Amino acid sequence: MDILNLEANLKYISVCGETLNLDEKIQLGYGLKRLDECGDFDELLFWGRIRGINKDYYIALGLCYKGCYEFPFKKFYWASSSNFNFEPLPKPNDQHTKDANDRDTLFFGEPEKILVEVKPPEGGEGEPEPVPEPIVEEKKEGEAVEGAEGQVPEQPENLEDSVEIKPVIIPRNFTELDRLAYVVAAIENDTHVVPQGAFKLIPQHEIRRNLSFKGLSKDHLHDLTKYLHFRNVQSAEKKTLIETDESVFRDDILDSVDEDKPKGAWCVQMDSGKEVATVRSLLWPGYVAYSEVGTGKFGGAYFGDGLKNKDLSFML
Repeated sequence: MDILNLEANLKYISVCGETLNLDEKIQLGYGLKRLDECGDFDELLFWGRIRGINKDYYIALGLCYKGCYEFPFKKFYWASSSNFNFEPLPKPNDQHTKDANDRDTLFFGEPEKILVEVKPPEGGEGEPEPVPEPIVEEKKEGEAVEGAEGQVPEQPENLEDSVEIKPVIIPRNFTELDRLAYVVAAIENDTHVVPQGAFKLIPQHEIRRNLSFKGLSKDHLHDLTKYLHFRNVQSAEKKTLIETDESVFRDDILDSVDEDKPKGAWCVQMDSGKEVATVRSLLWPGYVAYSEVGTGKFGGAYFGDGLKNKDLSFML
């Protein structure tokens, strides 16, 4: 959602029962303005709000278009409802992928709260164990070590090149901020919908906003096939398409929402005037995208508790 017209764009989301109060709008506006002035990105969007028991989390998304081949780079920032000071959201750590996927409780709103405590390795408090030195057998002068079929094995020029040293991963605690990073990345991958034609691929194979986009027509506004995922393409067909030169002249280079599984994970609704369509995710309840006919106005945001509807397949 564009931060320049945040209050005006919230009216499209409010029809789904979610919005920001006056205090949130004022403080969030100041926080996003400070971030926009000092951030290293080409465009800043308001991503959404994740509710917590004690405090809420507000997420902003910075997009870097220039110099990013085939798709812009995404930078996420988070702020608490206690201060609205945005800070970079850490990247998800693969150590606790299972812990993040299995946890289905509400957020507390305490970023430093430890959810899974990891014991330090033996031999030191939080320090990695030393890597053992490679064992090299000594041989007498003039003695050759024979290999298979009586051949003398070739000796490497550099002993370090012949020894495989695995990197040492230091275990660390799983905090609520780590979980927030996992949840935001998962929601972003499964949602973030844009209408077809809103973005284009320039000859340098970089994504840009299509300034000539005037919105979907009335006939296509409620058509789910006309909405795309704003992410790196994941289907093999679209990967092949985006690598060709013909992709510069097409507006369907991104993955279609209609191909998501399970079938029926998205719901499209029209307003009473048939002028605005809202696309809602049933997999991540709380995400809503909107598109207005003939104006080029579109966007989306997430207002939820950060919990995935894992029973959706059984509900359809």
